[in-house]
Amino acid sequence: MSGRFAGVLAAMVALLATGLATGTRIYYALFLLLALISAYALISVLWLLATVKVQMKGVRPHMMRGEKLMTILTVEHHSPLPAGALRLKLNVPGGAGGRQEIRVNVPPFKQQHFRNVIRCPHRGSYEVGLVQLTGQDAFGLFEISRKPEAKLMRVEVRPRPRRMPPMILKATDVGPEFRSRATEDTASPSDVRSWREGDELKKVHWKLTLRKRELMVRTFEESARPDTLVIPDLGEVTALSDQKLTLEDAICESALGAAKAQLDAGFPVRLTLQTKRPQELAGRSAADIASFSDALMRVEFDCPHPYEQTLMLVFQRMQRTGGAVLATSRLTTRTVDIALRMQQRGIQVKLIWAADAPRDESLEMLERLKMAGASVERVDPWAENPPPQPPPTDGDDSAVDDVFEV
Repeated sequence: MSGRFAGVLAAMVALLATGLATGTRIYYALFLLLALISAYALISVLWLLATVKVQMKGVRPHMMRGEKLMTILTVEHHSPLPAGALRLKLNVPGGAGGRQEIRVNVPPFKQQHFRNVIRCPHRGSYEVGLVQLTGQDAFGLFEISRKPEAKLMRVEVRPRPRRMPPMILKATDVGPEFRSRATEDTASPSDVRSWREGDELKKVHWKLTLRKRELMVRTFEESARPDTLVIPDLGEVTALSDQKLTLEDAICESALGAAKAQLDAGFPVRLTLQTKRPQELAGRSAADIASFSDALMRVEFDCPHPYEQTLMLVFQRMQRTGGAVLATSRLTTRTVDIALRMQQRGIQVKLIWAADAPRDESLEMLERLKMAGASVERVDPWAENPPPQPPPTDGDDSAVDDVFEV
């Protein structure tokens, strides 16, 4: 029931009371006319909702953040009584409510197709589909809703890896314990071969050389390439809903971009996710980036302790770590101090800071890192990620801006 019907009901009561008080038939006739209009409006809405069928096609199970999903809505009904617009409420990916409402007008006994654009502004796993049908009569007296029979579809919106150059790690950059280790492991000879120009004399196998009367040199197993540790800040972000999701996207995409750059360059990567349920992923080739993307899509920003404590816990067990990538939206003095300690212990450090307007004290801390040899990059979360539009309210005609009849 709408506010308009409340006015009609009040008019009916007034007409009936006036008719009973005066005995004039015209008041009874007007009362009967309003009653018939109300009954017609109610029947038309109920008939419309009982016979309407809506199908949604074009929903893909996997999307990249920022992409648009073009879906096709097929609507038809078999109510011969004229009715008003049919409102469709959809579950869509997004932060502000995650709902989209559109209005369509479909003639009876005729199937019509509508193209609808669904945006994917934030990473995550969402249920997408039709959640509510609302019918309205031609007079605007009644608005009745019901749930559709179709099931919701699962859509996974994966983070978009940010493009960045890799950190080139040398074989001797293996962290504090193996900082001085050579390129070849002299304790693990693997084979012998003939002398080549440029070989060192200390590698000559003299006994075999005298026996074969030819210079023979030992070959050794090459030490494993140093790995890169990616540590995103997964503490709760204090901000408004859409701003919070945007900052979380920036941190996840920076971490994913750094991991992808290292894997493409041939360096092993370990991704540490410190949350209420901590986990660590390891990858050695570009084929492993899919598991990293899936983990960062699902990760919750609910780390129970500060980011500085996470860095200290990880720093204490760094063995063959040659590089460390720190991604955070909170730049503190303690974070910078720990990054400097890593750099001083032989670990190449890259700090990715997600912020839009740096302050003077923040710039000073970044300069300290640069002077120590660390790499620093500031990422603007809103540079390539405009804030999503708020969901339309009831009765807002802007809800059909992205709906096009086919």
